[in-house]
Amino acid sequence: MCCVPVSRAHLRYRFAMSPEFLTRNWALVAASVLGTAIFLFVLFRAYQDSIRGRFKAALVLLRKREREARAARNAVDKAATKLERLRAKAASVKPRHVQEASESLEDARALLKIADDQVLVGRNHVRKLIVEEYPPKRHEAMRSKYLGQETPFEHPRR
Repeated sequence: MCCVPVSRAHLRYRFAMSPEFLTRNWALVAASVLGTAIFLFVLFRAYQDSIRGRFKAALVLLRKREREARAARNAVDKAATKLERLRAKAASVKPRHVQEASESLEDARALLKIADDQVLVGRNHVRKLIVEEYPPKRHEAMRSKYLGQETPFEHPRR
């Protein structure tokens, strides 16, 4: 038998991460750590570039835009309440404060319009990914699951 070791002396050495092993094979350890990091990065990028990764990223962005729109809506409500309160006390409040409150309300409404537009863009992006990447029989279920009840889009009248 040519493959059977004659003595077992060479089998005494076990694989262990000891200081001696690290000093003797430092390049191997460094290369394995670097290789593992590169492998994990490539795996992460592959997930990000996949259909699910792009869809999840679009959903996360949509949810973020919806939160921003909700915060803008709350800011409009707060500014409108403040303006109404100041107008009710118009006799005892400086006109400058009423003017600032009305400008603040206009600014809040403009920011709300921008936030609502960003939500529309995000919803359209998610809808586009659903249509392009998933089979037609899943479209309606995915739209209702991820986009909720949709109202048909109407162009604003000018």
